[in-house]
This record gives sequence, C-alpha cells and structure tokens, in this order.
Amino acid sequence: MTTPAGEGPSDTRRLLVITYDFGPDGPVGGLRWAGITKYLARLGWDVCVLTAAPPFGGAAAIGVQVERCARLWTVGDGYRLVRRLIFGESLGLSRSISHGGPPGGRPRDLLRQLRNEVATFLSLPDESHGWMLRAALHARSVIRRFQPRVVVSSGPPHSAHLVAAMATIRSPAAWLIDLRDPWAGPLPKVWQSHRRLGTRVFRAIAPRLERLAFGVADGVIANTPQLAEVLAAKYPNVPVVCVPNGVDPDGVPPPARHRYPGLSIAYTGRLYAGRDLGPVMRALGIFFQHHPEAARAGSKLRIAGDADSRHAQVFNDAVAVAGVEQYVEVLGLLSRADALDVVSRSRLAVVLAQDQELQIPAKLYESVAMGVPTLVVAPAGSAAAVEGTRLGAVVRDSGDVEGIACVLERLWQDGSPERSSCPVPITYDAIALLVDQVLGMSLPPASTRQGVLAGL
Repeated sequence: MTTPAGEGPSDTRRLLVITYDFGPDGPVGGLRWAGITKYLARLGWDVCVLTAAPPFGGAAAIGVQVERCARLWTVGDGYRLVRRLIFGESLGLSRSISHGGPPGGRPRDLLRQLRNEVATFLSLPDESHGWMLRAALHARSVIRRFQPRVVVSSGPPHSAHLVAAMATIRSPAAWLIDLRDPWAGPLPKVWQSHRRLGTRVFRAIAPRLERLAFGVADGVIANTPQLAEVLAAKYPNVPVVCVPNGVDPDGVPPPARHRYPGLSIAYTGRLYAGRDLGPVMRALGIFFQHHPEAARAGSKLRIAGDADSRHAQVFNDAVAVAGVEQYVEVLGLLSRADALDVVSRSRLAVVLAQDQELQIPAKLYESVAMGVPTLVVAPAGSAAAVEGTRLGAVVRDSGDVEGIACVLERLWQDGSPERSSCPVPITYDAIALLVDQVLGMSLPPASTRQGVLAGL
C-alpha cells in the first residue's frame, strides 16, 4: 500500500463495507464505519454497507446506501436460551442482588468448561453464526450490481471477513480487512477464562480462519499502532496500516447545562475480561477519607452498563471492601444517548483497559471529544495508555490506587467548570481523509482467491 493510483472516473470511487454492526445507536462496533462512511461520502465516495443491524433513520441523511441481511435463528441460539433458563446466567449489575453462583469446584469447573466448548462449537465461527452464508450470497449480488473498487470487511464479529472472502471470488475489487479487535490473538492471559475465546474450539479454529483470510486479502487495517505492529510481524507479506478510531462530532452531546453535584464520576460500558472498577472504588474511599466534604456535597460514581455473573460478583465485593456503598449508583443498561448524557454531566469519565495491551476502548474518544476530563486505567505502554496520553487524558495503572486518589483530589480542588480540549484531531471527518488515502492506494496483488478457497 505505497503507490498512489491514478485518478479514475468519479463513478469508480465505490466502496462496499461488510460489517455485522452498523449505525450510531446500536453496539459500539457499529460506530466506526458509520462515522467513516458518512465523511467518505462527502469526499466523493459512493458507499454501500451490508450489515445485519436493524435499519436506522439517518442512513439516507449521511449519503450511504445500507443493505440489511438479517441474521437467522440457529441451534446455538436455542442452546444459549436453554442454558440461561437452566443456569440463570443473567447479565446485570446490582448492589442489592448477588449474582455470584454457588462456590466453584473441579466438577463444576469442568462442567462449565464443557458448556463453553459446546456453545462455541454450535456458534462457529462466532456470534454472527446464522448470518455469514446468507450475507456472502447477498454480498456477491451487491458486488455484481454495485461494482465497488474496494471492499472492506470490519470485525468483530470476524465472520465478516469470511463473508468478504467468499463474496470477492473472481471480483476485481481490492479487499481490505479492518480489525477493531484482535481476531485469533495474541490474547492476554485473562482472556483464557472467556466463555468463547478461552475454549479449545476457538483456539483450534480461529488461527486457521485468520491465516486463510489474511492470505487472501489485499491488506489489513488495524485500529491501534500496537496491533498493526504485531500483525505486520505475524504476516510479513501482508500490507498493514493503522487507522485509529474516533468520534463523529455530530454524535456527541453539547456540554451539559446542569452537572451532577459534587465530584461526579462516570463509567459507561461492560465489565468483562480484566476490566475492574475496584481500583477506582478504593481510590474513592481514600478520597472521601481526606475530603469528607466531597461526600456531603453529593459526590458519586455512576455506572451504566452490565456484566456477567462473575464480574458482577467482583464488582459487588469491591464496593463493599471500599466502603463506598452509598456513593455508587448503578444505572443499568442505558441507550447510547442516555449514557453520553451521564458522561456529559460528570466531572470525570473513567475508561478501563486492564489486560488489553493492543486495544483502545472507543469510550475514550467520546469523553475526550466532549471535553470531560478522562482517567484511563491501563498498564503503562499499552495501546490505551499511549493513546490516552496523546489525547490529554490522565493515565494510571490499576495498581496505583494512591495515584488515582490524587487525580480525584486534584479535580476536586480545581473545581473549574471549564471543559478540557483535545490536542489532536480525533473526529471522523479528519480520519476519513486518512481512509480516503488508504482506499485510493494501489495495492499489490494478493493470492488468487479462488485457489486459496479451493484448498480448504
């Protein structure tokens, strides 16, 4: 991806994006290309998006054609439903209801592991099982009609890349893989306990699928420099570039007119893998010991999100140990607009990125774009720590509880109503210029897709 291509007719600047999630109101995975395609359309690209996401009203307004291919109900869905009914594996956070199951033990652990292996097998290649083959047929039809110059598949779910691999057979369009998260690895140790990523089925199948896709695609887009570096070393013959995440300036609320009282702290997102609010709650307890007046002023940590049973129990225990029960408010699952309103009304936004060396939570860009001071809890040198520092956020390791308490104290003593500003551009109108350059490059030829797929 080094030699600029000659300018062709404007009608050849056609892009097909294949992504399971798409749109400003659904899962966070749909935000990246909803923002990028909006501004690519303004740069002269004719964009079509193939997705499983429900229709949203703003598609026509951003100048993007959206083709929906709905996901079908599968045997795996039935299995997960029965599993939830039998084992009561609900999601949620609550300080009044314990989500912890009975004490573990080897038989119970083995049973849990077996359930995870079966669930992973029934949902191969990932949670979009029931969509992939239908989407591939739909995408081939779109390619014949739309004749894109470039096809971009974005994941997770990473089955979007397999859809693109099948859809672009014998197509002259260049195909780029966009990774919003690592696919087959490397995975941190904490992910070994993940219900799907930690299974033997996943570890056996995912690397093979990744190698297949990377051997066929014309290039790879990573959303962090650290992930791009790992992929370039892992696949030296595959061109890899980095296009960071960002935020649509039209998608974040203006500064709130009425803030929460006291030192209001917000965390919006899911608690999973290594993400743990325990260090923040312990720091909050220390802060209240030094500044009881802040507690009397109505200071609170507000949480909008969910967690599995294990992380919910860890959360409940951390609240009790820190002694901050009355200063923690669990709001549950909120719409994106409501969650952004909570952040906008707060004095500090918390972004958790423990045990995620190569990933940057998208929430970081939202709070920074809104001018809300942001605390990134991540190990030094990780992708989130490096990016947080670049964007002007405060970064602390999860083991530095005293340092987090000092951040709270400085913010309380400052008391300034002024919003912070980001020193670098992070909006998708700026990032689209970079994507425009990437899509306009002349890519080296990849292996013949027909030959690679025939070898399966």
